[in-house]
Parts: sequence; C-alpha cells; structure tokens
Amino acid sequence: MIKLLIPICALAVVGCESFTDSDTPPLVGSVQGKSPEAAVLFQKAQNYQAAGNTKNAIKTFRRVANNYPSDANAAEARFMEAYLLDQSGDPLESFDAYQKFINRYAGSPRYAQAVKSQEEVAYAAVNGTLKSNFLGLKSRIDEKKLVAMLEKLRDNAPQAASAPRAQYAIGQVLESRDKPKEAILAYEQLVSEYPKSGYAPEAQFRIGEILIKDSQSGNPDQANLERAKRAYNDLLLAYPSSPFAPQAKQRIATIGRSDLQASYNIAEFYRKKGQLASAAYYYQEVVTKAPAGPLRNQAAARLGEINR
Repeated sequence: MIKLLIPICALAVVGCESFTDSDTPPLVGSVQGKSPEAAVLFQKAQNYQAAGNTKNAIKTFRRVANNYPSDANAAEARFMEAYLLDQSGDPLESFDAYQKFINRYAGSPRYAQAVKSQEEVAYAAVNGTLKSNFLGLKSRIDEKKLVAMLEKLRDNAPQAASAPRAQYAIGQVLESRDKPKEAILAYEQLVSEYPKSGYAPEAQFRIGEILIKDSQSGNPDQANLERAKRAYNDLLLAYPSSPFAPQAKQRIATIGRSDLQASYNIAEFYRKKGQLASAAYYYQEVVTKAPAGPLRNQAAARLGEINR
C-alpha cells in the first residue's frame, strides 16, 4: 500500500515537514495550528452531518483529520469520523478510526469517550452482538480480527484495568473458536502479567478446564490430566480465597479418581494375562490411595485372591 505524505506546518514557522500517517507523533499539550482550509472543511463536514448526509460528513471529517492532523479541529474531526461510522453501521471501520484518534490525541477532552466507544465496539464483536453492516444484521467476526482488536485495547493502556479484561477476552475468543493451545497461552499470559487482576483466578481455572476437556477427547492424553492437576493446584496456591478454589479442589479429586480407576483397569489387564505380580502392584495402589467405596473394595478383593 502506498502511504500518502501529509504536510504538517508548525504555527508561525516557515516551511513544512512530511510524515506518513503511521509516523505522525501524538500531540502533547494544547498548542495546535489553525488552518483556514481546515476550518472550511470542518464546517462543510458539520453541514453535511446536519443535513443528514452522513456519508459525505464522514469523508469530509476524515479529510480534515488526514490532511491537517495538527489543526485545532483535527481531533474533533477524527472523533466524529469514528462516531458517525459506528452510528451508520460500520463499527469495524469505526474501531480503526477510534484507534487513530487514541494514538494521536491523548490530550483531547474526547479521549475517554473514544476509549469507551472503542471498547464497546470490540466487546460487541466478541459477544456476537455487533451489527456490522448497513442492514443491521449481526455477523461473525474472524477470530484473528477479534484478537487484533482486543490486543489494541490491551496495549492502549497496559497498566489500566482494561488491559487484563482484554487479555482474558482474547483467551475466551480462542477457546470458543476451538484453539485450545492458543487459549492456554493467552490465559497464561494474563496470569503472568496481571497476577493481581480479578481475571487471573478465572484464567488459571480455564487452563485446567481446557486440559481436562482435551484429556476426554477422542485422543485422550494422560499428560493433560497431570497438567490440569498442576493448573488447579497453582490456583489453590495463588488464589486460595477465589470463588474458583472450591471447583478446583473438586476437579483435583475427580482427576485422582480417574487415575485410580486407570490403575484398577491396568491391574485387571495384568490379572487376565496371568501376570499376577504386576496386577498386585496396581491393586495395592488402589487399596492404598482410594477412599472407602466400591473401587477400593473390588481392588482389595482381587488382591486377596492373588495373595491366597
């Protein structure tokens, strides 16, 4: 793609500098130029908006922001471009326009509103409630696009509470789109980078849940059960008072019962093959570790038969 060069003239300074859109630095403070041409264009955009000609209003506000990024009207022009795109049924374009505003106009009174509006677009997309065309129909957004949007929310303010929320949503998107390995990595990143966040305990719990699900799939992997157990134990160690702690304890107990059932099955296999010493080893493991109940009783009975 060819980048257009944007002339930026400092107030009361002869000559111009040229920057590409991606190179344009953010404005700090309130010193901005006042271009007569920008003022005329901005007024024209407002007239289009007042007349209900949203399409031309968007184009003209965009011209002001693109061609006169340091002008006093530029921040408002970029904001109005984003706002009208959202209102007219083009929220994904709106998201990108808000991002351009956020990148450059951190000192604008509209900044907080832009951040909030951009978040609303992103989470509507995540939740499947985004109306992304002019007919007002909902549409499913590609997971890569969703993740990219959420990464921008996270990176816009990495120390704010919005960052771990966005990172958790990345994990949710990947998990819901059947990307278990990628989802685990996203949740692990959240726990690592935002351990004190309210989202961290749930993220740690989700890691265990994904691993449990994988172990129960068509190709069960015993190693995933061990990894799940570690994930739940890590949750109990780091967040013992979390609402997810009781569920983690239950999952660990369930994994333990699964392990003991597997040991009993192995013992039965060896018994039927006549390898009684090996069978006795696994029956003894069940008797030693299993709580009182049918499985322990069955193992004890088999062990008694072997030792007679």
